[in-house]
Amino acid sequence: MTAAEPSGGEGDDRRTGTTSASGRPALERGRERLEYVRTHQPAHRVGLLVAFAVGLVLTWIHWFGLVLGGALVGVVSQSGRRALLAGLGFGVTVLVAFVVTLGGDAGAALAMTPASYVTVGSALALPVFGSLVRYLG
Repeated sequence: MTAAEPSGGEGDDRRTGTTSASGRPALERGRERLEYVRTHQPAHRVGLLVAFAVGLVLTWIHWFGLVLGGALVGVVSQSGRRALLAGLGFGVTVLVAFVVTLGGDAGAALAMTPASYVTVGSALALPVFGSLVRYLG
């Protein structure tokens, strides 16, 4: 058997991206699952919660998690407008979590005006920027 021949009907055919069991491309199945998450309320809530949680963890690791978290909540949103609102909501959640982790030092952190402006601006703008991914598809 050469590399160009199929593997005999079991597993996936790497040339076409189909699985022998269903015969549909993996991308098509993924889009159907995403559409299900966007349209069915219980699945949408779970998807949004998972996107928020993963986004918060990514933000805790690196600031680029703000963009990725916004993209995640944007992808599971039902429309572009809701994606932007979800991105803004994610940013507010991150900002509140940041202030809570500062504890008693929150007042001192807010007193550093140029730095606090950048912090608040990036916490609100970067997730909204990431949520624009919803307009791609």
